[in-house]
Amino acid sequence: MNQYAKQVPVHAIKTKEMGPLGFGLIDLFGSSGKAYDSTVPHRHTFFELLFFTDAKGNHEIDFNHFPIENNSVHFVSPGQIHKLSLKKNKGYVLCFTEDFIFLKSKGRFAEAFPFYDSSNYPVLRLNNELGAHMHGLIKTLHEELKSGEDGNLDICRSYLNIILLKIKSRFLETFKETKQNTQEKNQKIIQYKKLINEHYLLHKTVSDYAHELAVTPNHLNAMCKKQEGKTATQFIQERILLEAKRLLYATDMHIKEISFYLHFEDVPYFNRFFKKLTKLTPIEYRHQFPKNH
Repeated sequence: MNQYAKQVPVHAIKTKEMGPLGFGLIDLFGSSGKAYDSTVPHRHTFFELLFFTDAKGNHEIDFNHFPIENNSVHFVSPGQIHKLSLKKNKGYVLCFTEDFIFLKSKGRFAEAFPFYDSSNYPVLRLNNELGAHMHGLIKTLHEELKSGEDGNLDICRSYLNIILLKIKSRFLETFKETKQNTQEKNQKIIQYKKLINEHYLLHKTVSDYAHELAVTPNHLNAMCKKQEGKTATQFIQERILLEAKRLLYATDMHIKEISFYLHFEDVPYFNRFFKKLTKLTPIEYRHQFPKNH
């Protein structure tokens, strides 16, 4: 196990509340009246959908802060580092793996449900009518999950799909530009992003990915500029930078260890890379955060 896995808490679906089959639901308030505590930065091996009915606080997802409001839904994908600071805490957390969902496209999960695409805004505000409807669906799902009857997981799966599809409809209505961009976006760019996310530790050049996509580096770069307004190299750099920030923020790994983990030739090269993109050295970036976050 690498140092990242050792030092950043990883939460898998294995608790009593969540069960072993790839799905679970947590009542934020809890039957005991104790607040759900997720104040320590951590990451998951599964997807999370957080629905707040009467809550206040702050949700930090990969270094971005989002206020918690009533009738809002927050989305967290596997690997993202997040923490939740609640002052009022009524709502639910739905936890599920991609394999638990039946109604999905042949492509990536984030293509079928674009609110789980990290390039999109991870918070959606619902109107009162949809919020009440969503609350009712989740409460019914919760009752089914607690019943323990044979076949109830199939019912839970169906309810979860309905919830995700209802949210998708609202998301696309709210972010019409996102819908249009998703429809028009070159599939090569989608594949490129997927490959970077899978191989950014080992593949550092555009040529590496262009070969996999059966295009020339120049053509890939031109597509990136046209579709996203960024160079192909920027996509690679941004993914490496995100991982560096995660490690600096959520672990005690030495700068040398982080540099080695990210496959930089040496620490000075890593320092130059980081400062060029953030205007800060890795040490300066880490010192922005209190030790206990």
